[in-house]
Amino acid sequence: MKKILVIGSMNADLTIHTKRMPLLGETVEGFDFSVNAGGKGANQAVAVAKLGGEVNFLGAVGNDSNGRMLLENLEKSGARFCGFITEEASTGTASITVVNGDNFIILNAGANDCITPDVIDKNSDIIKESDILVMQLEIPLESVVRAAEIAKQSNTLVVFNPAPYKDLSDSFLKNINIIVPNEHEAFLLTGINADDKESCRRIIETLKVKGVETVIITLGEKGCAYNDGDYICFRDAEKTTVVDTTSAGDTFIGAVCCGLAEGMSLTQCIDFATKASAITVSRKGASCSIPTREEIK
Repeated sequence: MKKILVIGSMNADLTIHTKRMPLLGETVEGFDFSVNAGGKGANQAVAVAKLGGEVNFLGAVGNDSNGRMLLENLEKSGARFCGFITEEASTGTASITVVNGDNFIILNAGANDCITPDVIDKNSDIIKESDILVMQLEIPLESVVRAAEIAKQSNTLVVFNPAPYKDLSDSFLKNINIIVPNEHEAFLLTGINADDKESCRRIIETLKVKGVETVIITLGEKGCAYNDGDYICFRDAEKTTVVDTTSAGDTFIGAVCCGLAEGMSLTQCIDFATKASAITVSRKGASCSIPTREEIK
């Protein structure tokens, strides 16, 4: 089993469901409020661990109750925490409003901003010792760039989720082996809408020209588009009842990485990830909605 390292965010998700989004200045009735463990980085680490992978997680939390809850959740999942607790900031939070299965999220970075390039350099050994590095953009961009540079030098495979989107340089993209954007992020990266198979092909080819080896575009209920070498492939989504899409993409990425660590082909990884994320969207919550390996079987 190859070693996976996730570097990224840890957030306490403050989630409320409502039948419609309020207008400016309006109050609407909500229901099923909850506080759950989240953050794209932590969700992806939990996904890898729950699906049977060996994973380390580098992140930061504040010295508060939300931070303790997040660390307990990581430990319970089987992910190994190699980050730190800071007194400089409170734990990151995400305010999530769920409307008919879709989510609207406002982030407060908090301790996630403490993952600086200096922290990355101090932890360079764990990057070099890892076979797969997974990152997102809920920590400072310059830290993600630095980690990708170290990984490139040590032949560590870099899997990158460009969310939430930030402008990215071509020099950074050349250090990415696998990029996993959704439709919105794919458009921001290339200026091409993922409307059909032909446009997905153009997005993939555009990112390959920029130096990315493999592109996987997640398309929600339409499945995903990806390239396996020079071949462009499409995979339909599994049919399921959508309850909450929070952490669906994180589950997908964690499952892909878990499959790669086990030696699956890319197509097998995509199939595994599609089934895992289908279970996730059928449940409420973030990391608590991620399935185990046995549930997928």
